[in-house]
Amino acid sequence: MSGEVGNEISKSRIETLTDGVFAIVMTILVLEIAVPQLSHSEAAIELPKQLLKLWPMILSYGTSFIILGFFWIAHDYQFHYIKRANRTFLWITIFYLMFIAFVPFSTSLIGEYGDQQISVIIYGINISIVGFWEFIRWRYATKDHRLVDSNLDPTFITIMSKRFLLGPTIYLIAVAISFVSTQVSLVLFIATPLYFLVSARKDKS
Repeated sequence: MSGEVGNEISKSRIETLTDGVFAIVMTILVLEIAVPQLSHSEAAIELPKQLLKLWPMILSYGTSFIILGFFWIAHDYQFHYIKRANRTFLWITIFYLMFIAFVPFSTSLIGEYGDQQISVIIYGINISIVGFWEFIRWRYATKDHRLVDSNLDPTFITIMSKRFLLGPTIYLIAVAISFVSTQVSLVLFIATPLYFLVSARKDKS
């Protein structure tokens, strides 16, 4: 692999791979929403009804797109502080991307069968695992300042570790709640990125 010296690997190549996977996955999300197939004579009457039936798919698309957006922002934020990369870090990122690439499937599943607990469980576990891999990557990079600058504040590292754990913890709680109510789980999936959006705006102010 070019850009590799000993055990060190080009950080920029990992960023390029990650950006490419995110771009493809976020595009695939909307492709999962199928346009209703109707004859022109049926369209005037049936098209509004058929489009209305698509709202669960559109809602799941919007939710997943925003969640992926936050995952990408977190990834970009990490790489602002991560200055180097090695093979272990590369493989952590590959496993992270493997579950990112699974999101279109779990999104389609919950969009089509949102009232089924198994769909909620698969979706929740999928995005929880993505979040945990994000946390693992940060912990690996920052432990003993392995891949970050030696003067990076340990308190800051700890605060960010807790933040990276918050999302997947909430998603796992949503999975547990699905044993009582799948509707409440769906609300949590939708509300969590909104919470992070408000939180991010407060951080800027």
